[in-house]
Amino acid sequence: MRKSYAMFIAAGFTVSLAVGACGGKPSEDDCKKFADHFATLMTKGQEGPAAEITKQVADGMKGDLVKECVDKGTKAEIDCALKAASMEDLEKCGGSKTK
Repeated sequence: MRKSYAMFIAAGFTVSLAVGACGGKPSEDDCKKFADHFATLMTKGQEGPAAEITKQVADGMKGDLVKECVDKGTKAEIDCALKAASMEDLEKCGGSKTK
């Protein structure tokens, strides 16, 4: 269930990057840091085989996350995302609210 939730958050965050908000463009380095941080947050609190599977999924998403971030992200969203301590915090960083 957590894996599905994480994928939902990833999709929602990517959509929010596409919608965008004001705040300038993030650098490619910022976007790479975001992708690494996202992968860390996805696996946070997991152990055993589930953690390894989630890590593989997250690592596989990094390239797409960096591309979307560079192409459509904002500096404000990425700065917020880099400060996020959980996937729930990360969800709050997007330009659109989904509830």
